[in-house]
Amino acid sequence: MQPSIHLTDRDLAQLTRLIDESPLRFAPLLDALEEELRRATVVPATDGADFVQLGSTVTWETVETGRRRTARLVLPEQVTGPTELSVLTPVGCALIGVRVGDTFTWVDGSRHWRLRVLSVSGA
Repeated sequence: MQPSIHLTDRDLAQLTRLIDESPLRFAPLLDALEEELRRATVVPATDGADFVQLGSTVTWETVETGRRRTARLVLPEQVTGPTELSVLTPVGCALIGVRVGDTFTWVDGSRHWRLRVLSVSGA
């Protein structure tokens, strides 16, 4: 079961615009992102400090391997290097709105990974 997620009203507007304006070649990821938006609890931007937002730096680990990664979650056009992660990637889409301590399943082709959020800062 996936954890509940939260979005700021600002992120909801940006992500809705991203879905509406993105090329069809991203359709599977856009569908996944749209599903995340539908199930999210939306809160004012000033209340969103404890969950992953656009602009947040998040550290997560793969439960099965213990491998850790840290990246800043951004819109696709804001990716400038390996320290940024687009929300239009499978793991970026899965991270939006989760909190520290949340564990969730991320599907990568035929493989399923469990990821745990270790820290969230900024936004």
